[in-house]
Amino acid sequence: MPFKFKQLFLYFLLFNFIWSISLGANNGSITGYFAGIFKNVTSFGLEITTTISFFLYTLSAYFFLWYCTKRNKQAAAFFLILLCIPLVILFRYFLEEMICPAFFGFHNYNTSITLSYYLQDNKYFSIPYTAFGIIYYFLRSNRFKEAEKTELELQNRQAELEYLKSQINPHFLFNNLNSIYSLIYHKSDKALKAVEQLSSLLRYMLYEKNKEVLLTEEVDYLKNYIELQKLRFDYEIPLAINIDNKISNEKIAPLLLIPLIENAFKHGDFKDPEFPLIINLLNFNNELSFMVENKKGLYQKDKLHGIGIANLKRRLALIYPDRHFFDIEESERSYKATLTIKW
Repeated sequence: MPFKFKQLFLYFLLFNFIWSISLGANNGSITGYFAGIFKNVTSFGLEITTTISFFLYTLSAYFFLWYCTKRNKQAAAFFLILLCIPLVILFRYFLEEMICPAFFGFHNYNTSITLSYYLQDNKYFSIPYTAFGIIYYFLRSNRFKEAEKTELELQNRQAELEYLKSQINPHFLFNNLNSIYSLIYHKSDKALKAVEQLSSLLRYMLYEKNKEVLLTEEVDYLKNYIELQKLRFDYEIPLAINIDNKISNEKIAPLLLIPLIENAFKHGDFKDPEFPLIINLLNFNNELSFMVENKKGLYQKDKLHGIGIANLKRRLALIYPDRHFFDIEESERSYKATLTIKW
């Protein structure tokens, strides 16, 4: 925790003003308080020396707690604070009863005052100002710890998001390289086009470092991905795609929608024209609604929740907490995933 001298002094002045008014200094009013300070040179000089002395109580309490706590010796701080109180009183006595009379011709107490009485009288002034320094330290310490905790949580959250995002790339490559390998193995004319489209998709994935991208960019990425996947099949895939034309300047976390489409192509059966792959993306009432539904392949009725879906759920929880709804409806024949995000 950094040492804040200026901030401490400003808060001390505010506290000193409120404390003085509450004790009825100069008729206990704001105008009376300032009128009393500037009444004459003596009043102004005593206000300066008193303020300096009282601030030393606050400063010493704050400083020793700050210094000793950094070295895990907080108990020593309270000993030093108590030790410092009589030293500050002696400093005030030297300043007001020796220096000021000698150089400026005024002092605070009667000339007959004894040092023992001065010490006894001033110890009561030390209590509120020392307590203020202690309270101020702990308030700042707690605030600093909360800020550190929040910053650490943000750093951990960002690190986890980066890790989750990094998982997408190898997962994506694994699925699509297998598809391209199959095209090359069968000497398909679609292989070169598939490699070109994969290159374009990877460029978006690898170089998109922003926390958010335009929704239109993400939609273009989805369309390119669908075109790449269509090359895998030797028949026309039945598609029912409905993308809202209203999307414009909305932004979304990159690569957030692709796992649902990727999951559909990985586990879906597209040979039935009456059961197309349905993709709906709508933007209404400050909400993005994204739905993907497909017929399940007969060989994939066991488990459809791979790394992509688990990754998606965690990213949603981190990026859009309390601002999203994600649901999966699964039957013997179909698989439907719905995602809603509030802007």
